[in-house]
Amino acid sequence: MEWLNLHFLWTVVLIPVVAGLFVWAAFRRRQLAERFGERSAISRLAAAISPRRRRWKAALKIAGVALIVLALIGPRFGTRLKEVTREGIDLVIALDVSASMMAEDVAPNRLDRARNEIKNLLGDMDGDRIALVTFAGDAFIQCPLTTDYGALRLFLDVADPSLIPTPGTDFSAALEMALQAFEAPTGTPDSEGRTRAILFVSDGENHIAELESILGDAREEGVVIYTAGVGETEGAPIPVYRNGRRIDWKKDRTGAVVSTKLEEAVLQDLARDGAYFRIARTSSSLPRITSALDQLDQTTFGQEEFEEYEERFQWPLLLGILLLFVEWMIPERKRDHADMRFTSTFTS
Repeated sequence: MEWLNLHFLWTVVLIPVVAGLFVWAAFRRRQLAERFGERSAISRLAAAISPRRRRWKAALKIAGVALIVLALIGPRFGTRLKEVTREGIDLVIALDVSASMMAEDVAPNRLDRARNEIKNLLGDMDGDRIALVTFAGDAFIQCPLTTDYGALRLFLDVADPSLIPTPGTDFSAALEMALQAFEAPTGTPDSEGRTRAILFVSDGENHIAELESILGDAREEGVVIYTAGVGETEGAPIPVYRNGRRIDWKKDRTGAVVSTKLEEAVLQDLARDGAYFRIARTSSSLPRITSALDQLDQTTFGQEEFEEYEERFQWPLLLGILLLFVEWMIPERKRDHADMRFTSTFTS
């Protein structure tokens, strides 16, 4: 047995509070009766009130409140088998970790902003298998296809330029590695024929490849390419870090500070068959990719059976309401006294 809403456990205090109110009311009535006059006179005046019914009404109300509190906490016991069908696509996120991604034209820098946006995106994904490829002048598979988005977030946390010392932004190397990620064994049956897509997250700078060649290879493999551009088009210097501290700006051979800017045209051309999204200084359109991916053919790639607890809050809730209704229907006055009073009033 387990409880669904343990955060409502504090409502248990309502039970002794309600009981205490009834005890206090009885004590208060007794005090007032003693102040009013003789017990015999009070007894005659209160003869129409049934103490037994009053006690029954109090007991029913306390029991009703207790059962409603129990229902609110949500008892769950007994199990049943539930079958869930998993549907989705295979998506490889190719993240640019070249030096230009350390530019700070978007806060805190392009790479950190891209990682945060991808993490937010994972929160909106459900059922899709996702892999992570990091690339610069070279590429490798950081995380194979998985539905464990928590593990994928951990791999995102360690993605930085130190992973790939080769300078540049080679989209063809990233595509080749992404295609390998699709083919890598994942332990999931029926991998053949699944819808496949690649999301390039980059500033588009310093690319080393023929875009037409990349698009041709992707089309041949039946892969849809999406891109997300990170940064601003005005340009920004590239910081140089040592031991986690910025010590200078990247410079060319003449000593001039190197400036990097978002190359949207490259990324838009690369996403010709898919869609382009922008991660800017104060906004991001990347969350819209979920609706774009939903338009692709979803593939059923497995069924899972698991046991879950049956929810049993209905019974105490129903019984609690029933007891409160019965309590409301029971009058405190005795029937014969009520009828006698009604008759005397009518005849007079």
